[in-house]
Parts: sequence; structure tokens; C-alpha cells
Amino acid sequence: MNIKALTYNLLIDPLLSGPRKRVAEEISGPDTVIDIACGPGTLAMELAKRAGHVTGIDLDEKLISFAEDRADKKGIKNLDFRVLDASHLSIYKKNEFDIAVTSMAIHQFSEDLAVNILIEMKRIARKVVIADYNCPLPRSFSGSVAFGIERIARGDHYRNFRNYMLRGGLTWFTDRAGLTVWSKVIRGNGVFVVAVCE
Repeated sequence: MNIKALTYNLLIDPLLSGPRKRVAEEISGPDTVIDIACGPGTLAMELAKRAGHVTGIDLDEKLISFAEDRADKKGIKNLDFRVLDASHLSIYKKNEFDIAVTSMAIHQFSEDLAVNILIEMKRIARKVVIADYNCPLPRSFSGSVAFGIERIARGDHYRNFRNYMLRGGLTWFTDRAGLTVWSKVIRGNGVFVVAVCE
């Protein structure tokens, strides 16, 4: 059993139920969806309930294996997972998907990489839905917990999170990627934002 996947599944995933539900509201009927940096696959499985087909990608082989096992046990057939670096979206054609989503990933990447991933998401899908930290984080218990989780991650992850916050959060990244944000919804006691873009 993968400790990282279990930890994420038991401790982090429950905190993200609000943003996950909001992202899922953007999916309907025959939509084809790609979930970028899907981690243990929780969002991808939620989206598969509403979509025609979902592809989840992540660089971490163990997380993908964990996600595949979970989907198999749940009998989800319209979902597949691939080990793929989010920076290699060039393998997909223009508008290959109806919707590209990413949840809690943009803040993890370096500035240039995050912007490039968003540009590629815009190329491969007609609609882009992003869930990540709201900026600034609220000065509350929930905001402190979010900051603490990121601090524990340390290293590049924490440095990239700090840079994300210093830049003003998601808006800075969507602007640089040339995405037009059509709607933003705040969830999780002000900790998370979900942006729908084209």
C-alpha cells in the first residue's frame, strides 16, 4: 500500500470535497475530460460519474497505481489513468478534450511550468477548470491549516506555494497563460477558489 496515496486520500481529500463538487458541476453528458496531476484519482472518479470519459494523468507511478486499483474496485469503466508528466501535454491534439481540469496543482509548480501547463490545457480543451488556493488565504483556522500543510511539504513545493501567494494566486497565472476567467467561486471557508476559463 502506498503511504503517500493513503495519507493524501485520508487527510487531504476530505478537505477538498467542496472544490471537487464545484469542478464536477462543470461536467455533463458526453464530455471528455482530462484531469491534470490527478494524484490518487479522487476528482477523476467524481467526474466520471457525470462525464462520457475521463483521463487522469500524474507523474507519480504509485499514485496512478493506487488510483487504478480504486477505480477497478468501484467498477468505473469510463475512466483511465496514465503515468504522464503534466509538462508533456503536447502528446494531445488541439481540442482533444471538452474540458481540462486540475486541482491543487498549479501552486506546486514553478512559475514558468505552471503557466506552460495552463497554456497547454487551453490548447487541448475547449474549457479549463482550475481549483487551487484562494489568495490571500483567510486569517482563520482553515487558512492556518492550509498554510501549515504546505509548510510541512517543504522544499520546492513550499517555495512554489509561497511564490504562488506572492504573485497574487491563480489570477496571475491565468493572466500569463492567456486564459479568460468566466467565473470564480470560493469554497472551503475561503481557502479554495475554483475558476472556469476559456
